[in-house]
Amino acid sequence: MMKTENSINPAGPKGYPFIGSILDLTSRPLKWLQSLTDEYGDVAKFRLLKREVYLVNHPDLVREILGKRVDNYTKKSVAFKIVKVVLGESTFTSTGEVWKRKRKLAQPSFHKNRIANLSVMMTDTIEEMLDEWEIICDKKETINVADAMMRLTLKVVVRALFSTALSKEEVQTVADVFTPLLEETNARISFPIRIFHRLRRKRNAAYFENIKKLDDIIYRIIHERRNASSPPTDLLQMLMDARDEETGEPLNDEELRDEVMTVFIAGHETTANAMAWLWMVLSQQPDVRNRVEEEVEQVLGKRIPVASDFPDLTYLLKVFKETLRIYPPVPILPRRVEQDDVLGDYFIKGGSEVFFSPYLLHRHPDFWEDPESFNPDRFDKDLIRRQHTFAYLPFGGGPRLCMGNNFAMMEAVFIIAMATQRFRLNLVSDAPNEPLVTLTTRPKGGVVVRLERR
Repeated sequence: MMKTENSINPAGPKGYPFIGSILDLTSRPLKWLQSLTDEYGDVAKFRLLKREVYLVNHPDLVREILGKRVDNYTKKSVAFKIVKVVLGESTFTSTGEVWKRKRKLAQPSFHKNRIANLSVMMTDTIEEMLDEWEIICDKKETINVADAMMRLTLKVVVRALFSTALSKEEVQTVADVFTPLLEETNARISFPIRIFHRLRRKRNAAYFENIKKLDDIIYRIIHERRNASSPPTDLLQMLMDARDEETGEPLNDEELRDEVMTVFIAGHETTANAMAWLWMVLSQQPDVRNRVEEEVEQVLGKRIPVASDFPDLTYLLKVFKETLRIYPPVPILPRRVEQDDVLGDYFIKGGSEVFFSPYLLHRHPDFWEDPESFNPDRFDKDLIRRQHTFAYLPFGGGPRLCMGNNFAMMEAVFIIAMATQRFRLNLVSDAPNEPLVTLTTRPKGGVVVRLERR
């Protein structure tokens, strides 16, 4: 849509010469973006180096970006180009017809019924962690539950993808590689100047070596599966069995690698971070924790949950959803504007970038009552029906809604339920924990707890 006489040019800060507002964004991203909406309203404009960027903070406008005008607001932004180095042309990073084909092929593997088949793998892995916690509890030692959730969700996603195909050495390699790989990707997104990345030669070389280590493991398993007579029913096999409706062609090895790497990243760190925040909140909200314990007792007692229990653990799911509202896994999402557009009443220049923030949208006072308070009852069925669909975006929205949302929700609910059956997790310190914002939102310094046996 072309600019009209009545369209508004968004206002915003001038920033510094040459670099624009990049220091503000990198040093205090969420507070600074919130200050823009406070001062300039639901659309603000600023500059990052040579790029013009628009911050959009109204659900109606975000619905246009993610829905009707998705072809004009693409994932060809600088941040996605950096992520693509790791994930390749996956359903998360690809665009246009390439994305449509891959989404059609991959989507059925993440259907609720398929995910239900992985529930035993989830609960077995959670139980292994809780057995280790019994020993820690007896020793009266503390746990950084942020680290514990990271290890747990990594084990879950590895088993969901590969069953038992990884050796102990490979599992350790994956664990060793993930943290530095994510940290370097986050650093590149936070400071997206390519020449700076090339100058850090040792760090740059280590980055690509870590990607290669994961590639070697993934390609080995894919090649073995190609010749397997009776392969297991895991996510990798579901992806390998998928066929294009028109051509009958499967995903090739490189396409499978890209999807597997995406499940690794999306199914690991994001869920782990959300669970770390959740345990912090439960320790601070005794009324909420009591209701969690009551529901676990009523639905499960002491038995291990199965897939059919998931719909009955309604309050636990509401607690997880409210955690995702307060602490969305991905706090800022970028898009590239392909052509000039008028979004609402605002002129948006082609070739620029648009940011929208689930963190800010989840706190928009026009759509959330008392937005800073933790209230799981916001997600009662009757209230959800009245909720603006694009005011709540923990898994994105529109046609590119995250395929792994059902997996993440079942995994989270089962972790809460099984840990609650055995323990209470009590914070060691009452000091406020600030979000550390990079590609994802995680608790700065972790969440240190002491276990109390129930």
